[in-house]
Amino acid sequence: MNLRFSILGTTALCGIAITTTSAQPPSDYAVEEPTPLGLHGSGSTSLSQCFGRIMSKFEEQIKLPSRFSYRAVGSVTGIEEHLGRVVSCEDWDYCVADDSALPYTDFGAGDNPIGKEDWLAYFSEFTFLQLPFVLSAFSFYYNIPGLPTKEGYGLNLTSCLLARIFDGDISNWNHPDIEEINPTLISLHNDNDASTTSTFPIFVSRSHLGSRSTNAITNYLYSSCPRADGNPKGWPMEKVGATIDWHPSTNLCEGSSGTAMCISENEGAIGYMDAYHGNKEGLNEIKLRNGDGNFLTSREAGVEGVQAAAIDLSNVPNDIYEDYSGVSFYNQVRVESHRHYTV
Repeated sequence: MNLRFSILGTTALCGIAITTTSAQPPSDYAVEEPTPLGLHGSGSTSLSQCFGRIMSKFEEQIKLPSRFSYRAVGSVTGIEEHLGRVVSCEDWDYCVADDSALPYTDFGAGDNPIGKEDWLAYFSEFTFLQLPFVLSAFSFYYNIPGLPTKEGYGLNLTSCLLARIFDGDISNWNHPDIEEINPTLISLHNDNDASTTSTFPIFVSRSHLGSRSTNAITNYLYSSCPRADGNPKGWPMEKVGATIDWHPSTNLCEGSSGTAMCISENEGAIGYMDAYHGNKEGLNEIKLRNGDGNFLTSREAGVEGVQAAAIDLSNVPNDIYEDYSGVSFYNQVRVESHRHYTV
């Protein structure tokens, strides 16, 4: 069977780097120029610097001619490029079925595991490994001029308030349900001209269709605030996934950089992205209420929060050949845990 790596495929090079030798051959020995070793991947933009450091370290230590590359094209594109296109066996010597998938890359990196439907479909054609190697936070960011951001201040929100904002039920920051847990907002409105703050519109930013960040945050919203008879304003199950029908009041922003621009350039904006990009751009992060009732940003949760989120590994398969689509670390009841982490 053909073996491919998904999420991370660099471990196969460790043996090469360790076992090569620098011993010189005899002077009369004809040395053939070795074929350069290549490893090429694509995927998540949030992992680009991580892969850059890994590949730089390999290039420093490996004793063979080599070339490594990683293209930050987004999780969806990276996984699609790795799973490949369907080709006829007549065109591919290593085909294992009448029609099989030809990969464009050696590995693909995504912010979420490969979905079960794709996993079942492609696993019947070839063997690929999913190797979880990093736990990262996705979070929500805002732009409310005048709202203090120093320690002890900021914007508090719950998953149910976020669900109502992104589904069009709440369209103003001075909504009483938001002000109830944000007394500083009330003071801000009272200090400003009442004519300009009678409505304080929310500019809702959302990512392009097929975005893995959309998949992550919609799973989070539904897992922590699902729509039900007793919660009619919760997040609906039909709006879970990378491609959903957004409320028409939302505003499309392309990629993490585009979302950061949407937030920074529009007063009253809210949006979501991986916490690495959001914090790097200097955006104000929303304090989310975690499973233990504490309002925290991902930065306030810190490394301890990441470790606390992943302390329960009961939903993680024991075999790298298995289906990882059900793995998530949302809504952990830990005092220091930020509530929104994804593998």
